[in-house]
Amino acid sequence: MDQRPGIVTLRFTSRWPYNPISLAIATLTGSRFFSHVVAIIDDRAYEASMTHGCRACSVPDIMKGIVRYQDMHVTVPDIDAARAFAEAQAGKPYDFAGALALPLLKSDDWNDDSRWWCSELVFAMLMAGGVTLLDPDEMHRVTPNDLFQCFYPKSELMRA
Repeated sequence: MDQRPGIVTLRFTSRWPYNPISLAIATLTGSRFFSHVVAIIDDRAYEASMTHGCRACSVPDIMKGIVRYQDMHVTVPDIDAARAFAEAQAGKPYDFAGALALPLLKSDDWNDDSRWWCSELVFAMLMAGGVTLLDPDEMHRVTPNDLFQCFYPKSELMRA
Protein backbone atom coordinates (compact mmCIF):
# COMPACT_ATOMS: atom_id res chain seq x y z
CA MET A 1 0.00 0.00 0.00
CA ASP A 2 1.28 3.47 -0.87
CA GLN A 3 2.09 5.90 1.86
CA ARG A 4 -0.11 8.94 2.07
CA PRO A 5 1.25 12.09 3.74
CA GLY A 6 -0.86 14.10 6.14
CA ILE A 7 -0.85 16.45 9.09
CA VAL A 8 -0.89 15.52 12.75
CA THR A 9 -1.79 18.47 14.95
CA LEU A 10 -0.14 18.42 18.35
CA ARG A 11 -2.41 20.35 20.71
CA PHE A 12 -0.72 21.47 23.92
CA THR A 13 -3.39 22.10 26.55
CA SER A 14 -4.21 23.33 30.04
CA ARG A 15 -7.43 22.38 31.75
CA TRP A 16 -9.58 23.91 34.46
CA PRO A 17 -9.91 22.89 37.15
CA TYR A 18 -6.25 21.90 37.09
CA ASN A 19 -5.24 18.39 37.97
CA PRO A 20 -2.70 19.21 40.72
CA ILE A 21 -0.57 16.14 39.93
CA SER A 22 -0.45 16.97 36.23
CA LEU A 23 0.32 20.62 36.96
CA ALA A 24 3.15 19.66 39.34
CA ILE A 25 4.65 17.28 36.77
CA ALA A 26 4.46 19.95 34.06
CA THR A 27 6.09 22.57 36.27
CA LEU A 28 8.86 20.24 37.40
CA THR A 29 9.64 19.27 33.80
CA GLY A 30 9.96 22.86 32.58
CA SER A 31 6.58 23.71 31.07
CA ARG A 32 5.35 27.24 31.66
CA PHE A 33 1.92 26.90 30.08
CA PHE A 34 0.87 23.34 29.32
CA SER A 35 0.48 20.13 31.28
CA HIS A 36 -0.86 17.93 28.46
CA VAL A 37 -0.59 17.19 24.75
CA VAL A 38 -3.00 15.42 22.40
CA ALA A 39 -2.67 14.46 18.75
CA ILE A 40 -5.37 15.29 16.21
CA ILE A 41 -5.87 13.82 12.75
CA ASP A 42 -8.81 15.31 10.90
CA ASP A 43 -11.74 15.19 13.36
CA ARG A 44 -10.28 12.44 15.59
CA ALA A 45 -8.20 13.11 18.72
CA TYR A 46 -5.83 10.76 20.56
CA GLU A 47 -4.61 11.11 24.12
CA ALA A 48 -3.37 9.33 27.21
CA SER A 49 -4.71 10.98 30.35
CA MET A 50 -4.83 10.19 34.04
CA THR A 51 -8.63 10.15 33.99
CA HIS A 52 -9.28 8.30 30.71
CA GLY A 53 -6.18 6.25 29.96
CA CYS A 54 -5.53 5.96 26.22
CA ARG A 55 -8.47 6.95 24.10
CA ALA A 56 -9.50 7.93 20.61
CA CYS A 57 -12.49 10.23 20.35
CA SER A 58 -13.84 13.41 18.81
CA VAL A 59 -12.00 16.70 19.17
CA PRO A 60 -14.91 18.29 21.12
CA ASP A 61 -14.72 15.42 23.66
CA ILE A 62 -10.98 15.99 24.15
CA MET A 63 -11.52 19.75 24.51
CA LYS A 64 -13.96 19.51 27.45
CA GLY A 65 -12.46 21.48 30.32
CA ILE A 66 -9.61 22.95 28.25
CA VAL A 67 -9.02 26.63 29.05
CA ARG A 68 -6.04 27.33 26.79
CA TYR A 69 -4.17 25.57 24.03
CA GLN A 70 -1.61 25.99 21.32
CA ASP A 71 -1.26 23.89 18.16
CA MET A 72 1.79 22.65 16.28
CA HIS A 73 1.26 21.01 12.88
CA VAL A 74 3.59 18.17 11.90
CA THR A 75 3.50 16.68 8.40
CA VAL A 76 4.07 12.93 8.43
CA PRO A 77 4.84 10.82 5.34
CA ASP A 78 2.36 8.07 6.34
CA ILE A 79 -0.76 9.48 7.99
CA ASP A 80 -2.56 6.12 7.81
CA ALA A 81 0.20 4.40 9.81
CA ALA A 82 0.10 7.16 12.43
CA ARG A 83 -3.68 6.84 12.70
CA ALA A 84 -3.61 3.03 12.84
CA PHE A 85 -0.99 3.11 15.60
CA ALA A 86 -2.99 5.60 17.66
CA GLU A 87 -6.27 3.69 17.20
CA ALA A 88 -4.54 0.49 18.36
CA GLN A 89 -3.51 2.18 21.62
CA ALA A 90 -7.08 3.06 22.65
CA GLY A 91 -8.05 1.25 25.82
CA LYS A 92 -4.51 0.86 27.14
CA PRO A 93 -3.85 2.21 30.63
CA TYR A 94 -2.17 5.46 31.59
CA ASP A 95 1.49 5.16 32.65
CA PHE A 96 1.19 6.54 36.19
CA ALA A 97 4.59 5.21 37.28
CA GLY A 98 6.32 6.83 34.33
CA ALA A 99 4.48 10.15 34.62
CA LEU A 100 4.99 10.42 38.38
CA ALA A 101 8.69 9.63 37.96
CA LEU A 102 9.09 12.19 35.16
CA PRO A 103 10.44 14.98 37.36
CA LEU A 104 13.11 12.55 38.54
CA LEU A 105 13.63 11.15 35.03
CA LYS A 106 13.52 7.67 36.49
CA SER A 107 11.29 5.02 35.01
CA ASP A 108 11.25 2.60 32.12
CA ASP A 109 11.94 3.91 28.65
CA TRP A 110 9.24 5.83 26.79
CA ASN A 111 8.71 3.00 24.31
CA ASP A 112 6.98 0.51 26.64
CA ASP A 113 3.83 0.15 24.56
CA SER A 114 1.75 -1.55 27.25
CA ARG A 115 0.83 1.86 28.77
CA TRP A 116 1.41 5.49 27.87
CA TRP A 117 1.30 9.01 29.17
CA CYS A 118 0.37 11.85 26.86
CA SER A 119 3.63 12.98 25.32
CA GLU A 120 5.14 9.55 24.83
CA LEU A 121 1.97 8.37 23.05
CA VAL A 122 2.15 11.38 20.70
CA PHE A 123 5.91 10.86 20.15
CA ALA A 124 5.38 7.17 19.27
CA MET A 125 2.43 8.03 17.03
CA LEU A 126 4.53 10.48 15.02
CA MET A 127 7.28 7.88 14.70
CA ALA A 128 4.73 5.38 13.38
CA GLY A 129 3.84 7.99 10.76
CA GLY A 130 7.49 8.40 9.77
CA VAL A 131 8.61 11.49 11.71
CA THR A 132 11.11 11.43 14.56
CA LEU A 133 11.10 14.79 16.34
CA LEU A 134 13.67 13.74 18.94
CA ASP A 135 16.39 11.10 19.00
CA PRO A 136 14.69 8.05 20.59
CA ASP A 137 18.07 6.69 21.70
CA GLU A 138 18.71 9.88 23.67
CA MET A 139 15.19 10.57 24.93
CA HIS A 140 14.30 8.11 27.65
CA ARG A 141 11.55 10.40 28.91
CA VAL A 142 9.50 12.55 26.53
CA THR A 143 7.57 15.39 28.14
CA PRO A 144 5.00 17.73 26.59
CA ASN A 145 7.60 20.47 26.95
CA ASP A 146 10.16 18.41 24.98
CA LEU A 147 7.70 18.20 22.09
CA PHE A 148 6.73 21.87 22.43
CA GLN A 149 10.40 22.87 22.11
CA CYS A 150 10.71 21.18 18.70
CA PHE A 151 11.37 23.70 15.97
CA TYR A 152 7.95 23.77 14.31
CA PRO A 153 5.73 26.82 13.95
CA LYS A 154 3.05 27.15 16.62
CA SER A 155 -0.36 28.76 16.45
CA GLU A 156 -1.24 31.69 18.64
CA LEU A 157 -2.10 30.83 22.23
CA MET A 158 -5.84 30.20 22.20
CA ARG A 159 -8.19 30.59 25.14
CA ALA A 160 -11.22 28.34 25.04
